[in-house]
Amino acid sequence: MESIFLGVMDLQEAKNHQFKLKSLGVDITFKVNPQTCTTGCKVTVEVWADEADARTLQTHFQNDYLKHVKGHEPNLDNLAQVFDPHASEVICQACGSTFSPTINVCPECGLNY
Repeated sequence: MESIFLGVMDLQEAKNHQFKLKSLGVDITFKVNPQTCTTGCKVTVEVWADEADARTLQTHFQNDYLKHVKGHEPNLDNLAQVFDPHASEVICQACGSTFSPTINVCPECGLNY
């Protein structure tokens, strides 16, 4: 079975995810890679899972993310906007305001472009 790389995580965070995913029937494994992992005060590990569990993993991590940003969810449509300095009007990726790209700063929230 094909394994997929989920990322590098703090060991305790990885163990928390491992515990929650186990209850959903999904096993994740940890690997120590000297090029990506750290030791000492902050131990990190690579986290891997079976590709067959991709849908469950995606749902789990999406729910975990939304739990952490509750009340501050990003507007993904705004984030997908491209700042085109040649356009007549652009949409701020942070707040969604429209403005002329000639000023390079969103007048509403102050995001610099």
